[in-house]
Amino acid sequence: MTSRPTEPLAQTGPDSLLGRSLSQWSFLLVFPRAILLQVAHPAVGAGVAEHSVYRTDLWQRGYRTLTHLQRLAHADPADGERLGRELRRGHRDIHGVDSHGRPYHALRPELFLWVHATYLDSILTLWELCGRPLNADERKQLYGQWLRVGRCLGLRDQELPAGLQAFTAYFTTTLTTLERTEPVHHLLGPALLTPPRPVAGLPLAAAGSRAFGRGLFPHLTRMTVALLPHEALTAIGLPPAHRAYAGMARGLAHALNALPRQARAIPRPRPHHTQPTAPFERTTH
Repeated sequence: MTSRPTEPLAQTGPDSLLGRSLSQWSFLLVFPRAILLQVAHPAVGAGVAEHSVYRTDLWQRGYRTLTHLQRLAHADPADGERLGRELRRGHRDIHGVDSHGRPYHALRPELFLWVHATYLDSILTLWELCGRPLNADERKQLYGQWLRVGRCLGLRDQELPAGLQAFTAYFTTTLTTLERTEPVHHLLGPALLTPPRPVAGLPLAAAGSRAFGRGLFPHLTRMTVALLPHEALTAIGLPPAHRAYAGMARGLAHALNALPRQARAIPRPRPHHTQPTAPFERTTH
């Protein structure tokens, strides 16, 4: 990215378009889509494979990532910058080599940008699923709020797409570089059958969770695949899911939107408490 964003930074907060989007129950439908796109990036996938707890604590890892994302979107500028600094501090020592022998470092701007971009694209997909695509003014407003969170993450103007058109071009191009990384393979397989940690310690509950998962999660996985862009499916080597799964996602989005908006306030993190989350997360704390 070489040009300064043409859209102004917009105010974020719980009542902003970005904040409301992330607080809908229906966002849970596109959250796995964003995660799958993130870890299909060769460098992000390598970092997650080597440094994340997703194999042993998938559910809590997902919860922490979603909570931190919501905190960023709901925070005022000062709190957002502090959360961004904490996130970057937690990624300083995360580095390695990807499956092609290329070095990566978690603080590289292009990795933060890609992870951040998957959330914006998934929010736009969410509103389409809900049968209410955002109009031009709303898209500009959302993009300005996305830019503000990007700045909190430490991304500079020259590292951010100049506008929505530039974002679309960047996103589409990056989709073609994705791969079926080890985390992608894991998440498309039996990963979701691992019971959440509180349940895993109870033999009967864990067995019931796995039995329930064997019947439900394959369909949820196919639904997530049905929401992926065509370019991503091609790059990862996945056939398109049956159209019925896209219809299932639309139906679930409408059903979830009938529920009250998530009313529980997201707890504010304690000052100076680092919570490393996406794109990488250490296996030890």
